[in-house]
Amino acid sequence: MIPTKRAWISFAGAALFAVAMTACSSSGAQPGGTNDAAPSDGAPSDAGLADGPPGDGSVPVVTVAQGQLQGRVDGKVFAYLGIPYAKPPVGPLRWKEPQPPASWSDVRDATAFGNRCAQNANPTLFTTASADEDCLYLNVWTPDPSASKLPVMVWIHGGGNVGGSASDPVPFADGGGSFYGGATLASNHVVVVSLNYRLGVFGFFAHPGLVDEGSKAGNQGLWDQRFALQWVQSNVAKFGGDPSNVTIFGESAGSLDVCLHEASPQTPALFERAISESGGCTTRQPTLAEGRTLMQSFAAQVGCSDAGADASAEAGADSALSCMRNASVATLLSMASASDAGGMLGPFEPVVDGDFLADQPRTLYQNGKIAKTPYLLGSNQDEGTLFVLGQTPVTDQAGLTSYLDQQYGDASAAVAQLYPVSEFDGGVPNPYQAAVTRIVGDSILVCSTYDSALLAAAQGSPVYMYDFDIPVDIPGVVGTMSGELYLGASHGSELSFVFGSSPQFATDMAQASISQLMERYWTRFAAAGDPNGGSDLMWPKFSAMNDQRMQFTLMPSVVTGFRSAECMFWISRYEAQFAAGP
Repeated sequence: MIPTKRAWISFAGAALFAVAMTACSSSGAQPGGTNDAAPSDGAPSDAGLADGPPGDGSVPVVTVAQGQLQGRVDGKVFAYLGIPYAKPPVGPLRWKEPQPPASWSDVRDATAFGNRCAQNANPTLFTTASADEDCLYLNVWTPDPSASKLPVMVWIHGGGNVGGSASDPVPFADGGGSFYGGATLASNHVVVVSLNYRLGVFGFFAHPGLVDEGSKAGNQGLWDQRFALQWVQSNVAKFGGDPSNVTIFGESAGSLDVCLHEASPQTPALFERAISESGGCTTRQPTLAEGRTLMQSFAAQVGCSDAGADASAEAGADSALSCMRNASVATLLSMASASDAGGMLGPFEPVVDGDFLADQPRTLYQNGKIAKTPYLLGSNQDEGTLFVLGQTPVTDQAGLTSYLDQQYGDASAAVAQLYPVSEFDGGVPNPYQAAVTRIVGDSILVCSTYDSALLAAAQGSPVYMYDFDIPVDIPGVVGTMSGELYLGASHGSELSFVFGSSPQFATDMAQASISQLMERYWTRFAAAGDPNGGSDLMWPKFSAMNDQRMQFTLMPSVVTGFRSAECMFWISRYEAQFAAGP
């Protein structure tokens, strides 16, 4: 078997913990070295832009389709927060497709984030539970609302599609701040948009009663994301953005969702480029039929079974759906947390519904029925560390053999041969556990991302790949010393480098320089579909024949054949999932 994605939920919080504590922001730091180039060839232009917000703190009022917005200054840019992009999906709209928001007559205060979508608490992140279904809000950062044709970057947050928000705080940060705040990226002459979308039982609920009433069954969170992209098309020009130059980007579950949007192209296009950070989508996804079965089981656990034997199947499903719509948010969240209905994401995840996803994403990629946009994808060197936290470490060969037999069955010998313990001499906490950690990270994230990149490149999409390899090091807390938690370059550890969202920890000038470098690459890609420009190290295109990627260390380089043998093995396992069927 291949380890499931369930750990995406359990350890997403730990990933953010690691990132937040890393000294990697560019804010307040002075660049150094040859990579500290000013925006140049291929970079977003600053021509015609004001030199930051005016000294008197005044903020332009922006008029969108529903009314006027008053934002605030955020660093060197303007922020317009908590903008409704859809009606609150409450009452009879629970599980319905998103609807246009109501207009307002007064100038709307857009200086604070909107509600976080309903979810359970995450003690690792120190985020509280939310009971808010009224949560479909987005946020915009712009260097100048009066500009025109600025590239637009739309962020889709991670959290296993069951948690998280666009307003997540920087974990463990005394100075507060927003983890995905767009001010630093926007100062690179792009417009940044982030959004909330329905999660878990509210966002991925494929109950048959929805089909019976003529609604879309499942993938509500994905439809929310698409609706937000449609809002961007209609309104982003008011913030200086170019609706014909939109990049979607996301991490973890957000990375998966970006990959799914690539597999669900629209006419006219809603985006022109895509970035997936740690996660592809071309492994087998559940079908609508499988989702229906799981949702009926979940509804029964809530106490909303179908009608009795004398009722029609349609009437029974309608009755159960009505019961579910009347259930409280607290009840649904509690039952979702304890659900044993099955599924990889417990059981709320995207499904192949014949609508948003016409077929399995792998099939759509193989047949070229994808957006074929320029696509930047990558993963982190030590993705597996967060997936094994809390497990008793494997300490010897017998323990490793037992672990592999339990996890991979008949394939355990092949896995052992592919990951010989001798390659992990000096590994933390020992070579045997280091091998386990590598196997887990490769099978779930590193190679699934590589797989989607190969399939996209095979259709002619310009593809760029990266490996992020800057370990988390917090003396006395995280590192390689006795008593420290070892994370390495863990899942999510690139996020602060991309967003520059932890200035209070930016004490390492070398890491701050890499953060600035990554911001330049990301925003140049958003501007032109190519991350290259200026004196920065040339980032080659990726393909099966040119298996090269950028490796982000404190001394970035281009590497060839990164874990290609390992990934060919795991890709064969992904393909076998389709032969095995449900």
